Amino acid sequence: MRLKPVRYQSQRCLHFITFSCYRRMKLLDSVDARNAFERELERVRRWYGCYITGYVVMPEHVHLLISEPERSELSVVMQMLKQITSRRLRPQICPTCGKSGITISRCGARRKRWRS
Repeated sequence: MRLKPVRYQSQRCLHFITFSCYRRMKLLDSVDARNAFERELERVRRWYGCYITGYVVMPEHVHLLISEPERSELSVVMQMLKQITSRRLRPQICPTCGKSGITISRCGARRKRWRS
């Protein structure tokens, strides 16, 4: 029984990757969201040194035809692309006070400490 999936990298091939948004929500439905995704895709592509042969951005998922990166593994490239885009698209809400557009460091609220 394998614990990790078999990865076919370092063969200089293109990879067709499809990934969906959180719970298949239509997070990429607006023009601003798609533009933010495209900006981050270009930034990650340049940083890791890979080529994007083609891509399709749908409201709830993305298709990519991407080469293997020069700097790292493809899984790291995808992880960074998704994390950075998620942070750009997510509204900044303070978890303590619930104010929108503000982070916990700016509002001065203190987090509750849970003790076991």
